[in-house]
Amino acid sequence: MGKVLSFFYTLYLLIGAAIYVFVYGGIVLIIGGILRIFSKKLSEKFVIGQIEAFGRMSFKLLGIKVYKIGELKETNENFMVVSNHQSALDIPLIIGYVTPAAFIAKKELGKIPGINWFLKYLNSVLIDRGNIRQTAIALKEIVHKMNNGVHFIIFPEGTRSINGDVLPFKPRSLELAFKNKIKVLPVSLWGLHKVWNKKSFLIKRHPVYLKIHNFIDPKDFNSEEEFRNHVEKIIREGVEFLERRFYSETSKS
Repeated sequence: MGKVLSFFYTLYLLIGAAIYVFVYGGIVLIIGGILRIFSKKLSEKFVIGQIEAFGRMSFKLLGIKVYKIGELKETNENFMVVSNHQSALDIPLIIGYVTPAAFIAKKELGKIPGINWFLKYLNSVLIDRGNIRQTAIALKEIVHKMNNGVHFIIFPEGTRSINGDVLPFKPRSLELAFKNKIKVLPVSLWGLHKVWNKKSFLIKRHPVYLKIHNFIDPKDFNSEEEFRNHVEKIIREGVEFLERRFYSETSKS
């Protein structure tokens, strides 16, 4: 895809996202507010359902084919989604094709009209990374929400991968899950770095793949490091598998 075409493709996404957040999203929030008068649970179910649908629709509207391998197994237990990080589109992909989940976001997102309400409905937690005291309070809030059934998405690499390779997981990045004995759901993503790369403003059309693994219980490990390394290994092997699958399918076509 040429740069000119990529520019208009990117513009199409940004305009579409703005229309969704401020127009359709506004309608969703109004309906959610009305439903909240009668039932808070019904209101949350409606709005979160719309967010999940948007996660899927965003890729369909962009004409990006999503290949999903594996399914989320039903469970009554809480869990944390752990994934590699390739693009800003990772979150809508996980919310749309894995499960709606809260995430830990920069406090600046909480100041954007519309988006702040969706963050609230997903039970996300905002963190001021430069404020140690506020971060400590936010971490306690995350633990409290996890213990009350809220699923969180976490990217242990700490930053997006430029070439799609899995970066080493940050030390203690799975400490919250390990200490609180919360199961994790490893998810491997590949192809998103080619759609919207960290070093580029332009969006390109490219198929994306995701693989949902089995739950991993921290109770089976003696330390956070052992637990983290095991989860990283599974996600890394999943990403390598997805990459091989793409090139295998491409060579056949």
